[in-house]
Amino acid sequence: MLLPKEVWVMGHKWDIEPTPANWLDDTDSWGDCCSVKRRIRVCCTGGGSITRDTLLHEILHACWAILAFDNKEEEERVVNSMASILIGVIDDPRNVDVINFIMDTGNDNGTTETR
Repeated sequence: MLLPKEVWVMGHKWDIEPTPANWLDDTDSWGDCCSVKRRIRVCCTGGGSITRDTLLHEILHACWAILAFDNKEEEERVVNSMASILIGVIDDPRNVDVINFIMDTGNDNGTTETR
């Protein structure tokens, strides 16, 4: 399965990139999200389920950045807002590759290729 190149969050394009080969050893992290560059990076060496989970995790960080929450937001407000924005990501037809990638549970037995 190929890692998607981009995701749209509330009309904002975020680039999706694979991390460098030594990323996991150097950072102890499966991915990151940079709101300044509107870039998501995902380590693709952990297999399909880890990669999909990481991509969704980083998309939620992008949602958080777009909503401009700080760390003191009430849980219910955060949950309601994140659910609404995530539905928007899922419903945006420009994200079909991303949604298909996240929903594919048949590729959980190997590394992920990049485009």
